[in-house]
Amino acid sequence: MITLQIDGDQTVQLYQPLDAQLYLGVSNRTIDRWRREGWLLPAASVGRGYVYQKEALDECWKLRNQNQERLDKEITE
Repeated sequence: MITLQIDGDQTVQLYQPLDAQLYLGVSNRTIDRWRREGWLLPAASVGRGYVYQKEALDECWKLRNQNQERLDKEITE
């Protein structure tokens, strides 16, 4: 995890791909797929990789779970 200090006392934590995987409990391939599909928006591109804000990881997880719940409901109806 990378912590950046901005505007004096404000800090932003950026999650590298491995940190994001561990935080969400998914594989690197899943992180990459979610990014390509637009579920997970990177905060920035660093070299050949991406970094993510915690809020983006949480939002992606929430949206993915809501989508899965909707699909599960459609299947059972």
